[in-house]
Amino acid sequence: MNEQQIHHKMVVGSFIKNKLQEYEYFLLKIIKICSLVNQNFLAGISPVNTSDEDINFTFNAFVNTFQSLKDSLETATSQKIAWSYFSDVRHSEFFKECRNAITHDGMQIINAYTDGKYYIANDIERIDNKGKCTCLDAPKQDVLTLCLEFSVDLMSKVEKIADDFGQSIPTQSNVDKITYIERYMNNAFVPEFARTLFQQNRNIIEQQLAAHVFDPVADIKKQTVSVRNLCQST
Repeated sequence: MNEQQIHHKMVVGSFIKNKLQEYEYFLLKIIKICSLVNQNFLAGISPVNTSDEDINFTFNAFVNTFQSLKDSLETATSQKIAWSYFSDVRHSEFFKECRNAITHDGMQIINAYTDGKYYIANDIERIDNKGKCTCLDAPKQDVLTLCLEFSVDLMSKVEKIADDFGQSIPTQSNVDKITYIERYMNNAFVPEFARTLFQQNRNIIEQQLAAHVFDPVADIKKQTVSVRNLCQST
């Protein structure tokens, strides 16, 4: 593996925490929408939600983070992580295939509401990449329960990946990192004073970049704990 590849894996590994933060961001939005709808239902407020499409838009973004997490963990750890690795995560098959229906077919999955909760009413039919017609069974649980159960199990699995393979994520590289900052500084939108400050402090910045070491496993676990705590407090 050359230095550029090592550097790329280090960068990807350092961003996994951000992907988990994105996951939590959309999960929190789902929780807020579902909680608002349920509270309005219990209070007899009608309509319970004047922005029905919000739940689908948010759910779509949430579902897409599943594959992003899988792919970035593969890249950073240099380990092939098959979909079967997530087989004991509740609803993982649904979320995987649901993501395909949303991303490749543009489907809006959430299509039912009753008694203060959102549901997926119908089985999801689509043509896979081999031209075969497939059918994904609609889950019985409401959307919020689905997302919470899936998230709790998925965070445990991400932690296990970090424990098993996290030591292979590079925490430093020998690539000349200062060149990346120089490219940024060459953009026309960077103010002249910022370029001057950079040049005045170039040596210090270069030393700091060389000395900095990432701790991707600790960063990942901090975020998985945060997501789990959110689920358990809902």
